[in-house]
Amino acid sequence: MARDLEEINASSMADIAFLLLIFFLVTTTLHKEKVMEERLPQRVPEGQIPPLVLPKNVLEIVANRKDQILLEREPAEIEDIKAKVREFYIHPITAQNWPKLTPVRKAEVEAKLKLYKGYVAQNVVAYEDSVDLFEKKLATIELVGDYNELSDKGMVTIQLDNSTKFDTYLKVLDQIMLGLNELRDELSIEKFNIPYNRLNERDEDDRAKLKALRMVYPKRIMKAKNVNT
Repeated sequence: MARDLEEINASSMADIAFLLLIFFLVTTTLHKEKVMEERLPQRVPEGQIPPLVLPKNVLEIVANRKDQILLEREPAEIEDIKAKVREFYIHPITAQNWPKLTPVRKAEVEAKLKLYKGYVAQNVVAYEDSVDLFEKKLATIELVGDYNELSDKGMVTIQLDNSTKFDTYLKVLDQIMLGLNELRDELSIEKFNIPYNRLNERDEDDRAKLKALRMVYPKRIMKAKNVNT
């Protein structure tokens, strides 16, 4: 006589599955997606006169209501932006039509750092930021050598029309970052024998290299207020 199989009571399986689902949702670390970083202009307080911006300090990119590109007020294609961004960062040091490039040399940085540390030691707190800045410059020189520093007034600006497609704006941003990261990539390969995008933010040594590369080629992007063209 065949033996009857005992039935398994599955009435509580749904509850168990639900509890397991909650457990995994609570304990699992979700990957945080990288978002596109953008530096927006600060609003000038009412009554304050905006600082004078010299044309040579600005790489001006305009996308009009027809999604056409003006590069330094001249008609251009989106693909032309990358080359212009490269020129903005690595133009000849004597160029008069681009932001000033200042040579950053180890001996000078060490001398100024020693001076500012002396002031801080005398409780002159106004020089604490200078100490921090020149420590970063010295750390950069230790990794990549002497370099030319872009004026802090140098800026890539994006001006949009209110009717400009958002996709056009993203393409402009993409071309700017392609030009900037291409320069970082070339320097990274030259100094560290590794592409810029292969450096790992979580690795301490790589993080120091990334900071140095970004010090030499800083991200300077400003999105101006939309207008009607």
